[in-house]
Amino acid sequence: MAETTVTIASPGGLRVRPASRIVQEAKGYVSDIRFLVDGKEASAKSLFSLQMLEMSHGKEIVIVANGHDEQTAVEAMAKLVESVVV
Repeated sequence: MAETTVTIASPGGLRVRPASRIVQEAKGYVSDIRFLVDGKEASAKSLFSLQMLEMSHGKEIVIVANGHDEQTAVEAMAKLVESVVV
């Protein structure tokens, strides 16, 4: 299992458009990738699940992956979340 924590820097948070980019990227990995925010958990491969997390500016996201490419997946997800500017 690989894990990292990132803070949402985008003033607009992670709304539909950025979240859909996360889902698209996550589906390219074999590992199960999960986002945890404020005690809630969602699959990074499900847009609906991610939207339920209400990922707003300043919130911390714990990104957890489990599987063959877990470390690469976590690093890619963290980089994507940090690069989102809306």
